Amino acid sequence: MDNIKIALLSISGILGLGSGVFYFLSKQNETETRTNIDRCFEERLAISLAEKLDQSTEEILTTLRGASNPIIADKIREIIDSARLTFTRKKSIDDVEIRLNVDYINGKSFSVATNWNWDELPQTIRSEFLRSDSKTVSLPWYFPWDNQ
Repeated sequence: MDNIKIALLSISGILGLGSGVFYFLSKQNETETRTNIDRCFEERLAISLAEKLDQSTEEILTTLRGASNPIIADKIREIIDSARLTFTRKKSIDDVEIRLNVDYINGKSFSVATNWNWDELPQTIRSEFLRSDSKTVSLPWYFPWDNQ
């Protein structure tokens, strides 16, 4: 009888540990996927901002990636009103367009898009598509210095 209890406790411990590892790995993958999406858009946005701010693309990109140069971060903050990521499902269920829309304070805007496979999207985005039964999911895109 004691051996059965020990075996059951061992099995439930292994299952609990396995669930914890799976949860950790899925969260790590979610963060990695979001980072890959951000990196794709940071590079393109850095080129546009470098022209507007008369700064080097490298310096802007470094700031966008979190190694904040406070002077450049302030300049970016002064000219950008808002930024949003919009995920749009295309005709093929596996094809999703991801678009970054940046609105400048002067009324102008910047937009850039890329296509990703459904399976490459963060789980939270896929879940939102399924929950809302919508073809579009939109959310704010934050800069490293923003308080989220």
